[in-house]
This record gives sequence, structure tokens and C-alpha cells, in this order.
Amino acid sequence: MTIFFIDIRGFTTISEKVEPEELLDMLNNYFSEVTKIIFDYGGTVGKFMGDGIMGFFGDPEECPDHAQKAVTMALEIQKRINKLNGEGFFWGEFPLSVGIGINTGYVTVGSIGPENHQDYTVIGRHVNLAARLESTAKPGQILISQRTYKQVKNTIEAEKIGEIEEIGEIAVKGFEKPVKVYNVVY
Repeated sequence: MTIFFIDIRGFTTISEKVEPEELLDMLNNYFSEVTKIIFDYGGTVGKFMGDGIMGFFGDPEECPDHAQKAVTMALEIQKRINKLNGEGFFWGEFPLSVGIGINTGYVTVGSIGPENHQDYTVIGRHVNLAARLESTAKPGQILISQRTYKQVKNTIEAEKIGEIEEIGEIAVKGFEKPVKVYNVVY
């Protein structure tokens, strides 16, 4: 499966300057735009976490090109946010930007939580790596792991969807060895 995390950059600063009701409205507009794109590509939203989203491709529907769809979805999200910022759609004086992390690997899928409140989600080290990549991503950046890169390298640039730049190995919290990371440019 391919797992992704998306998080708004500078959200704490924005939340300090905007009334809570307005902030909630802004977040709901943002989530509506982003989840529409996720669903258009066949992704699953695992959960909303404050101003972030965790999701995945490859379950409950089987999807052999899950990595390709995840990266293409991420590119579409970044382009859409840029377009909407240009139109002043989101937050006026606070242009919106997000960081996205994507990783591909084996995970455990299922419902977690007590009987009266369960989430359908994924867990495992590959989920953790996707989260770490997202937290490393700069505003507007899409970081992918080497496993994801291997699955998309021949199609992203060939289909002129985007370009992939090798960043190199980075130390990642919770992982003993450095991880090779790539940046997908749109």
C-alpha cells in the first residue's frame, strides 16, 4: 500500500490571528477541496488530525498502481492549493501551503479503537515513515521514500506529470539507518 500525510504549514501562526469560528470554516473549506482530490484518485482518508490528513491507497479497493496514484494526487493537491491561493479562495492574507509525505510498504489495515468509536486505519513502520517525511517537508513540498520512487520513477517524468529530484539520505526519528528521500516537483 501507499500511505500519505498532508499537513498545513504555519497553521499555529494562522490560528493565533483568526477567530475560532472562522478558522473552523477555513479548515472545512480546505478539507473539502483536498478530500475531493483524494477521492477522485481512489484514495482513502484514514483520519483528520487537527489540520492534517492521513490516508492511503490500496485498501479497501485493490489498486495495483497505488504509488502512482498517491504521487499524482499529491501533485494535484499542491497545484490546486496554488490556484486557489491565487484566487484568494482560502484564507486571504494567509496563503495556504502544505507539506506532503508519501511512503510505500506493507502495513496492517483494520479498525482500531473501542467498540463505540473505531477508526479504519493503517499502522506499521511504513506509516511512521510517511509521517516523518511529511514533518520534514517544507511548505509546498512533496517528499517520497525510495520505495515509492522505485514504483513511480518511470511514469511521473515520462508522462510529464512532474519531476523527481533526489535529496539524498536523511536521518529520520525512530529509524536506525538514514532514509533515502526524493522531492517531487510540480
